[in-house]
Amino acid sequence: MGPERVVGRIGGTRIPEWDPASLPVGTQVERWRVVGFRGRGAYGTVYRAERVGYEEAGPVALKLALHPRDPRFEREVALLSRLRHPHVPALHAHGVWTLGERLHPFLVMQWVEGTPLYDWSSARNPTSRQVMRLLAQMARAVEAIHAAGGVHRDVKGDNMLVRPGDGRAFLVDVGSSLLAGAAPLTWHSFPPGTAAYRSPEAWRFALSHRSPERYVSRPADDVFALGMTAYRLVTDDYPPSVDPRVDKAGLWQVKGPGPGPPLARNPRVEGKLSAIISRMLSVRPQARGTAGKLAEELEHLVEEAGAEADQPLFQWETQPLSRWSPDDSVKAYVLGHRPCRRPQERARAVELQDVAAQADAKRRETQELARANAPTERVRHPWNPLVWVSLGVASVVGCFTLTLALAQVIPEQSQNSLAQSQSIKSNAGDGGVAGLADSVLAVPIQSTAVPQSLSGVKLDMPKRPFPGQLRPDSTGKCGGKAQVSINGGCWIQVANLEPPCEKTGYDWKGGCYYPIYDAPREPTSGSP
Repeated sequence: MGPERVVGRIGGTRIPEWDPASLPVGTQVERWRVVGFRGRGAYGTVYRAERVGYEEAGPVALKLALHPRDPRFEREVALLSRLRHPHVPALHAHGVWTLGERLHPFLVMQWVEGTPLYDWSSARNPTSRQVMRLLAQMARAVEAIHAAGGVHRDVKGDNMLVRPGDGRAFLVDVGSSLLAGAAPLTWHSFPPGTAAYRSPEAWRFALSHRSPERYVSRPADDVFALGMTAYRLVTDDYPPSVDPRVDKAGLWQVKGPGPGPPLARNPRVEGKLSAIISRMLSVRPQARGTAGKLAEELEHLVEEAGAEADQPLFQWETQPLSRWSPDDSVKAYVLGHRPCRRPQERARAVELQDVAAQADAKRRETQELARANAPTERVRHPWNPLVWVSLGVASVVGCFTLTLALAQVIPEQSQNSLAQSQSIKSNAGDGGVAGLADSVLAVPIQSTAVPQSLSGVKLDMPKRPFPGQLRPDSTGKCGGKAQVSINGGCWIQVANLEPPCEKTGYDWKGGCYYPIYDAPREPTSGSP
């Protein structure tokens, strides 16, 4: 076995030449430890991770760039930082992981324990009403992205996760997104995306123009891609190819009729749902409607559709594998089953798993609600005189000394970490809440490395107090004048310090806040 390859040293620690595409379990990226693998795309790998010292907070999704200094991550941060939406994973933090001379951007996002949309359907026999509900959720997510000034550009079933516990769907992977005013990252006529979901107008432009002329994606392209997703979801297949080079019938030409309705391919599809999907696939972009309008129609249809919307979309499998046609066998390799068929035994087993997951989700929700309403439990923490002296002197609240004192009570990253990181911060402010999205800015956030003295990953304010953190009293107030109550915990702001916050400071409303921990009681039994 040859000598270990290294890219450098941090202190006396040798840094192995890690491959961002396959980090070993236990690797630390800034303050997050890799605990599992989720998936890999063209530009990044997603890991299941946990924050060191706060493992009880649960897992997060750590997305690490495969290529150093990948500007796509800046664009992804720019869009996600503008979004606060129940069907888009929340951005918790972002930074740059430094390995020797290489700088790999990364994102830390909400972990979604979900199944890709097509896999979700393959393991079940969904109804039209279930599909309406999921499509409405995805249309709302697309609407939020458009309201934030973005276009997703890679809407498809593989980028949609369905959480079995509550049936909530999430639109993920905005790495290919476009923000208004953003500089181009590629010089091809085709924008990033997946060929089967590209709109007719995108195909026509790309085949009639040469580089460096580029097609600029619009919201109508996302709506078309959502229509393609819906068509496959209810028929187990795509409509005829949009590529003009193989569209011999002219279905997708400017004055073409477009594809036949899904109902013609699968008579079990509810009629109004079929009509909505056909409209989303119109050859005329203006006829497709906005994502918000489609969401409204689908939400209304969920409530108003009749009993025909509750029959399973697909037939139960009745033939053994030996009797399948060669064509069905090939398609089953991709789908996991024969087209428009579902193995009944498998679907019933998954249905029972869904019921169990829903019951477990309800139980956890009840427990969290009970904990939130329970009397405050004060947890002892090691005595740190410096912290409590600092907290008791209101006149020095804004001093940097207090920052360093408070930072000592939060666990820091292990000194044995194999890598250190610099952080990137956003220097464009929030434009305010607009509809479902958290911004109306038309320019992307520019991310740059910050000075080492201010190095630190951007940490968003947690939704609940940390274990042992001081809680407000019955009137909702914390102790000192400089202390504030945020999300059920007591915090203190360091004056004159703006994000990125030093050490373990948390960003909130443009300031840096630090958690306040309860002072330990002196022992009364005489024991050490």
